[in-house]
Amino acid sequence: MSFSKNDLELIKSKIILSQEIEKKTKVIKKGKDSWCCCPFHDEKTPSCKINDDLGSYYCFGCGAKGDIFTIYTELYNFSFPEAVKELAQRVGIRIVDNFDSNINKKNDKIYKILEISTKWFQDNLETSKDCKRYLNKRNLSDETIKYFKLGFSSNSNQTLYQFLKEQNFEDKELLESNVVKLDKNNKIRDFFYNRLMFPITNEYGKIVGFGGRVLDNSNPKYINSPESDFFKKRNILYNLYNAKQTIRSKKNMLICEGYMDVISLYDKNIKTAVAPLGTSLTESHLILSWKYVSKPTLMFDGDTSGLKASFKSAVMSLPYLTPSKLLQFIILPNQYDPDTYINEFSLNEFAKYLKNPLSIVDFIFEESSKSIDLSKSDNKVIFDNYIDELVTNIKDSKIKYFYKNEFKSLFFKKLKSFSKNKNSINIRKNKTSLKEKQIFSFLTAYLNHLKLRNELYLLLTQSELLNKDQIEFLNFIHNSDFLEVEIDNIDINNFPNIFLEIYEKTTDTSIFQLFPYVQKDFDKDNALKEIKESINNLNTRLSNLKKINKSLNDIDKKSSSLTWDELKNITFNLHNNEELIE
Repeated sequence: MSFSKNDLELIKSKIILSQEIEKKTKVIKKGKDSWCCCPFHDEKTPSCKINDDLGSYYCFGCGAKGDIFTIYTELYNFSFPEAVKELAQRVGIRIVDNFDSNINKKNDKIYKILEISTKWFQDNLETSKDCKRYLNKRNLSDETIKYFKLGFSSNSNQTLYQFLKEQNFEDKELLESNVVKLDKNNKIRDFFYNRLMFPITNEYGKIVGFGGRVLDNSNPKYINSPESDFFKKRNILYNLYNAKQTIRSKKNMLICEGYMDVISLYDKNIKTAVAPLGTSLTESHLILSWKYVSKPTLMFDGDTSGLKASFKSAVMSLPYLTPSKLLQFIILPNQYDPDTYINEFSLNEFAKYLKNPLSIVDFIFEESSKSIDLSKSDNKVIFDNYIDELVTNIKDSKIKYFYKNEFKSLFFKKLKSFSKNKNSINIRKNKTSLKEKQIFSFLTAYLNHLKLRNELYLLLTQSELLNKDQIEFLNFIHNSDFLEVEIDNIDINNFPNIFLEIYEKTTDTSIFQLFPYVQKDFDKDNALKEIKESINNLNTRLSNLKKINKSLNDIDKKSSSLTWDELKNITFNLHNNEELIE
């Protein structure tokens, strides 16, 4: 189905958006714009801006944005075509679309069949002792069972097919709904049999299919409704319709592996959980999740298959990441899923994992480096090349820049850990000041820019910025075989122990972020110019710092005898020298 852009714009022009939103929440006028408390998340101070001229809104709190059609689809649970037709009728506009009304009527029939089937499954739940026993074992409350409309797919008295035929539905309609199917003898029978049933809704709250779980050890454990025009697993996240308001309010979405994970978490008052229909997270799932939150959290099962699925999802997501569309991960202990963990332990224990998610870089690096021995030179090369290939898949330039640095930093730390274990080296971990980071950036630039090493060596050794160990480090490299070697190929095992900490700090990710000229692909001439300016600026600031210290000492020593004019003069000097590097 499609509508002309002119028709959609005409509908929008006939409706004052702020008046429509005011039906849901109070609107305050400020100039030409209107503001309201966002209807998509809980807040006390208005952060949602409404522009009636453009017919659009944007919430600075949760990021919700859209127009009158979005309001109808998100707040009133219309599908987009339904929203367009409803609004067109309201404002007296006759719209033209390429949609066959017969198809619309057919879909209405199918949705009706799915709703009636859901109620039939719910009514049957009480007839199954196995179902009740399973749900009780999961410690689910009656309220939660009712909230998710859980049911049972068969009893001894009748089949769903018989029941629906009594409601005057035709065989063709029932087959298209996928609640029944043709067997090998070409007879119609129920699609689901003797299973715990999970109704599945789309983003707008329409029931579009079912998931069914066996109650014994038979396989497959779970089956879903077949794919159809209205049921496409790659576009659906289980429980999204129920959870989306809370997701926006909490600015958090927890993507789990299965139905029971979502339901158990909801029962323990964690109401931001959703799940793909299977362990495969798709591009469509990511795009759907980013509509509601900028950084969803993926938490699949802690077993091997769950980790593999998480890793696959992480790698798949790289091309689609932007600064406002990210992904993070939680790894549960082996053989645990959210459902089993929260029932075996406690909500407080589970919350510890929620508070400490892994970034996508940390997760990918941790999982990909587990099975490779980075103490061997060939493996170092192979793994470094693998990281480079991963990074090339990232399309966003900012994400690519920072993630590459993060990967490289983790790689060097991993390599250093092998060296540390091998040589039993104890390296101090001190907080590095901005001044020290600046100095280490000079050393990094020296290591990165082969063609400028001689000039940089003279600049750095003639300055008074480097301490004794740093100068010795510089001399060691300059007077050794490292002189013509790229930084990535330098073997730190050849370093004296005292230099390892210096080398580590020169490869610190934060240095690459703060000082662009340390990058290898930075223009060499500009790099030299930037470094000269940075050295001069740093010297100036350190000189100012000495002046301030002297002024403070003067105040301390002479405070009792200073005149008002002298005190003002000292204060003036302090003010003029306030920009310092710690």
